[in-house]
Amino acid sequence: MKRNFLYTAVSVGSRLLVGLLLFLLLARLWGPAQFGLFSFVFSVSALLVLLVDFGFAVYLLREVAATPADAARLIAEAFRAKLLLMAVAIALLVVAGAAIGASTLPPDLVVPLFLAALAMSFSDFFVAPLRALDRFDLEARLVTMANALQFVLAGLVAWQGGSPMQVAWAMVVSRCVYLALAWRAARKVVPLLRLRDPVAIGPLPTLRRAWPYGVDGILVTAWNQLDVVAVRVLFGTQAVGLYSAGQKVVLGVGALAPVVGNVMIPRLSRLAAVGDRTFWKTAAKTGALMGFIGAAFGLPLMLFAQPLADLMFGQSFQGLAGLLPLFGGVLLLRYVAASAGVVITAVGFQSRRVVVQLVGLGTVACLLPVLAAQQGQLSDFVAVFMFGQGAMTLGYFWWLWRYRTGRTARDAR
Repeated sequence: MKRNFLYTAVSVGSRLLVGLLLFLLLARLWGPAQFGLFSFVFSVSALLVLLVDFGFAVYLLREVAATPADAARLIAEAFRAKLLLMAVAIALLVVAGAAIGASTLPPDLVVPLFLAALAMSFSDFFVAPLRALDRFDLEARLVTMANALQFVLAGLVAWQGGSPMQVAWAMVVSRCVYLALAWRAARKVVPLLRLRDPVAIGPLPTLRRAWPYGVDGILVTAWNQLDVVAVRVLFGTQAVGLYSAGQKVVLGVGALAPVVGNVMIPRLSRLAAVGDRTFWKTAAKTGALMGFIGAAFGLPLMLFAQPLADLMFGQSFQGLAGLLPLFGGVLLLRYVAASAGVVITAVGFQSRRVVVQLVGLGTVACLLPVLAAQQGQLSDFVAVFMFGQGAMTLGYFWWLWRYRTGRTARDAR
């Protein structure tokens, strides 16, 4: 298991390179206004692709780990459902572009960022079975290579004075390479995989089976993208650049959570399935590790906000130091929630997890009109977001307590 942690750490570390360092570079080169436009369109594209993701990566991680002999069938069924959702997402993109307008959603930037997000979604889909089948080594090499390519291509384009549109197309190229490599790796690990072969169930039954993972996946990622859209509506593009700078730090560090989750979900799932008495001991170790990671990165944001803001983003992002302590609190809460979320997924509580996510987002949604009416500041928005994260965290632990005490059963399978 220690080896799997190491491989996953390498894999997710490379994601940090893109998710954090690349966006830090873009922010320093472009400034808040241009970086804010790029971040807003990036978030809108990511929100639309959430429908295509539909939690299939986690679904395959758990289901293939539980029944490895059915890997080819499970992947083929999920792939057809994913294609159906892609068609819906494309239709929604056209409608959103027409409704919002080209001035807010420039088509020359939307198209490449949406294509890059689609390629990333399908790539992660084919990579998920590698983890489920204990090929963490292959996944680590593949993901590291792909993310290094994205950092180099997009970073060089930006460094040479490239526009947001040019950087977006560089991201498309790197993600298409990742997709080709991911498909090749999936075929290597699952030799019987044939996407065109007949399957036992069609896209709609597959979606009904995977819906707890899908809705949860949408909600989890929505926490990372809807806030940017809300900031754009409430405060404008300049504020998006400032807010996104702090948010990218949280997202970059938050990418470490899968280091624990991707390794522990299959292990905890097997322990829960057979009623092993070491389950809760293993779950406690998982939570302790998550909490340590959150504190290791969240506390410096609280204690050394001004030096970190100057070091990472420069003088053009004045005001960011006042937000970083709040972002540190968000980061701490996110890791505490993630520690419970891993266990909830492992025991088959996906539908309960969906309810908790909805409650958390609903809490934020109810507070935003109050914030707008009182003409709150950007720091108030971060505080509202942190309050929603806290509500979600309490909900997770409440369901774990009910499961631990036998007051509720796992989801029917």
